[in-house]
Amino acid sequence: MGFLRNLGEVFTILKHIFRQIFKRPFTSLYPFEDRPYPERTRGRHIHVRQNCTACAQCVRACPVLAIRIDKADKMYEKDAALYFDYTRCIFCGLCVDACRFDALYHTPIVDMAEGEREDLIYGPEKITTLDREPLEWRGRRFR
Repeated sequence: MGFLRNLGEVFTILKHIFRQIFKRPFTSLYPFEDRPYPERTRGRHIHVRQNCTACAQCVRACPVLAIRIDKADKMYEKDAALYFDYTRCIFCGLCVDACRFDALYHTPIVDMAEGEREDLIYGPEKITTLDREPLEWRGRRFR
Protein backbone atom coordinates (compact mmCIF):
# COMPACT_ATOMS: atom_id res chain seq x y z
CA MET A 1 0.00 0.00 0.00
CA GLY A 2 2.90 2.37 0.74
CA PHE A 3 4.32 1.95 -2.77
CA LEU A 4 1.03 2.93 -4.44
CA ARG A 5 0.61 5.95 -2.18
CA ASN A 6 4.16 7.12 -2.98
CA LEU A 7 3.52 6.55 -6.68
CA GLY A 8 0.34 8.65 -6.44
CA GLU A 9 2.29 11.48 -4.79
CA VAL A 10 4.93 11.31 -7.53
CA PHE A 11 2.22 11.66 -10.20
CA THR A 12 0.69 14.60 -8.30
CA ILE A 13 4.07 16.33 -8.25
CA LEU A 14 4.62 15.61 -11.95
CA LYS A 15 1.19 17.03 -12.73
CA HIS A 16 2.10 20.30 -11.01
CA ILE A 17 5.49 20.41 -12.72
CA PHE A 18 4.00 19.98 -16.20
CA ARG A 19 1.33 22.56 -15.45
CA GLN A 20 4.01 25.12 -14.52
CA ILE A 21 6.21 24.31 -17.51
CA PHE A 22 3.61 25.45 -20.02
CA LYS A 23 2.54 28.61 -18.17
CA ARG A 24 3.92 32.01 -19.00
CA PRO A 25 6.84 32.93 -16.69
CA PHE A 26 6.26 35.43 -13.89
CA THR A 27 9.48 37.30 -14.55
CA SER A 28 9.99 40.00 -17.15
CA LEU A 29 12.98 40.63 -19.35
CA TYR A 30 14.03 43.57 -17.20
CA PRO A 31 16.95 45.20 -18.97
CA PHE A 32 15.31 44.76 -22.37
CA GLU A 33 11.90 46.19 -21.47
CA ASP A 34 10.52 48.43 -18.75
CA ARG A 35 8.48 46.90 -15.98
CA PRO A 36 4.83 47.86 -15.60
CA TYR A 37 4.37 49.97 -12.49
CA PRO A 38 1.17 51.17 -10.82
CA GLU A 39 0.12 54.65 -11.92
CA ARG A 40 0.67 56.14 -8.44
CA THR A 41 4.30 54.99 -8.26
CA ARG A 42 6.54 57.62 -6.72
CA GLY A 43 9.70 57.54 -8.75
CA ARG A 44 12.01 60.15 -10.21
CA HIS A 45 10.91 63.78 -10.07
CA ILE A 46 10.14 66.16 -12.91
CA HIS A 47 10.56 69.89 -12.35
CA VAL A 48 8.58 72.20 -14.65
CA ARG A 49 10.54 75.43 -14.52
CA GLN A 50 7.86 77.49 -16.27
CA ASN A 51 5.51 76.93 -13.30
CA CYS A 52 8.12 77.32 -10.56
CA THR A 53 8.10 80.52 -8.49
CA ALA A 54 11.18 79.70 -6.37
CA CYS A 55 9.12 79.73 -3.16
CA ALA A 56 11.24 76.87 -1.71
CA GLN A 57 8.25 75.11 -0.14
CA CYS A 58 9.54 71.82 -1.54
CA VAL A 59 12.88 72.35 0.19
CA ARG A 60 11.17 73.08 3.51
CA ALA A 61 8.88 70.05 3.20
CA CYS A 62 11.68 67.56 2.50
CA PRO A 63 12.36 65.62 5.74
CA VAL A 64 15.82 64.43 4.67
CA LEU A 65 17.08 67.63 2.98
CA ALA A 66 17.44 65.95 -0.40
CA ILE A 67 16.49 69.09 -2.37
CA ARG A 68 18.73 72.08 -2.89
CA ILE A 69 17.55 75.24 -4.64
CA ASP A 70 19.74 77.61 -6.64
CA LYS A 71 17.93 80.92 -7.15
CA ALA A 72 20.82 82.40 -9.12
CA ASP A 73 20.27 79.96 -12.01
CA LYS A 74 17.26 81.56 -13.70
CA MET A 75 15.69 80.76 -17.04
CA TYR A 76 12.45 82.66 -16.51
CA GLU A 77 11.44 85.71 -14.48
CA LYS A 78 10.56 83.76 -11.33
CA ASP A 79 12.10 80.34 -11.18
CA ALA A 80 15.03 78.49 -9.70
CA ALA A 81 17.10 75.43 -10.42
CA LEU A 82 16.41 72.42 -8.23
CA TYR A 83 19.00 69.78 -7.41
CA PHE A 84 17.77 66.42 -6.13
CA ASP A 85 20.14 64.20 -4.20
CA TYR A 86 18.75 60.73 -4.83
CA THR A 87 21.21 59.18 -2.38
CA ARG A 88 19.14 60.84 0.36
CA CYS A 89 15.62 60.96 -1.14
CA ILE A 90 13.12 58.54 0.38
CA PHE A 91 10.40 59.24 -2.24
CA CYS A 92 7.86 60.26 0.38
CA GLY A 93 6.07 62.72 -1.93
CA LEU A 94 5.98 65.61 0.57
CA CYS A 95 7.81 67.91 -1.83
CA VAL A 96 5.25 67.25 -4.56
CA ASP A 97 2.40 67.86 -2.11
CA ALA A 98 3.98 71.12 -0.92
CA CYS A 99 4.27 72.57 -4.43
CA ARG A 100 1.19 74.72 -4.96
CA PHE A 101 2.11 75.73 -8.49
CA ASP A 102 2.23 72.26 -10.10
CA ALA A 103 5.94 72.59 -10.81
CA LEU A 104 7.00 69.26 -9.30
CA TYR A 105 5.78 65.78 -10.23
CA HIS A 106 6.65 62.16 -9.58
CA THR A 107 7.21 59.83 -12.51
CA PRO A 108 7.01 56.02 -12.55
CA ILE A 109 10.72 55.75 -13.38
CA VAL A 110 12.40 54.06 -10.45
CA ASP A 111 15.55 52.62 -12.00
CA MET A 112 18.24 55.23 -11.51
CA ALA A 113 21.39 53.15 -11.39
CA GLU A 114 24.59 55.13 -11.81
CA GLY A 115 28.23 54.22 -11.72
CA GLU A 116 29.30 56.88 -9.23
CA ARG A 117 27.56 58.29 -6.17
CA GLU A 118 27.95 61.87 -7.42
CA ASP A 119 25.94 61.01 -10.54
CA LEU A 120 22.83 60.52 -8.40
CA ILE A 121 22.61 64.27 -7.78
CA TYR A 122 20.23 65.31 -10.52
CA GLY A 123 20.40 68.92 -11.61
CA PRO A 124 18.24 70.99 -13.98
CA GLU A 125 19.52 69.21 -17.09
CA LYS A 126 18.33 65.78 -15.87
CA ILE A 127 15.28 66.72 -13.84
CA THR A 128 13.34 68.59 -16.52
CA THR A 129 13.11 65.66 -18.90
CA LEU A 130 12.19 61.99 -18.84
CA ASP A 131 14.89 60.96 -21.29
CA ARG A 132 17.14 58.19 -20.07
CA GLU A 133 20.35 57.10 -21.62
CA PRO A 134 20.23 53.46 -22.65
CA LEU A 135 21.98 51.03 -20.37
CA GLU A 136 25.16 49.53 -21.69
CA TRP A 137 26.51 46.31 -20.27
CA ARG A 138 29.09 43.97 -21.76
CA GLY A 139 28.89 45.72 -25.10
CA ARG A 140 25.08 45.47 -25.39
CA ARG A 141 22.67 48.39 -25.22
CA PHE A 142 19.33 47.99 -23.49
CA ARG A 143 16.11 50.02 -23.77
